[in-house]
Amino acid sequence: MDDARPNRRRFIAGAVCPECRAVDRIVLEDADDVRRRRCVACGHTDELVRESAVEPTTRLTRRRDTDGGAGPSPVRILDPGDGKH
Repeated sequence: MDDARPNRRRFIAGAVCPECRAVDRIVLEDADDVRRRRCVACGHTDELVRESAVEPTTRLTRRRDTDGGAGPSPVRILDPGDGKH
């Protein structure tokens, strides 16, 4: 089998058809930039156009320069002293 087929089909487990309400009858077909969902029971179809994925914001992703170019802020290290407060 060749996995690089232009049309790839797979069933979506637990999916419910919005038209006939049939469960487990939705097949997802991928072709180029279009993702099509089709119900094999009633023939209902809808298409989703793929958009570029947005990278989720995490602590590892680079942030945009939001401080106006002020640069890094200094860190102040405090001497704990002899333990008396």
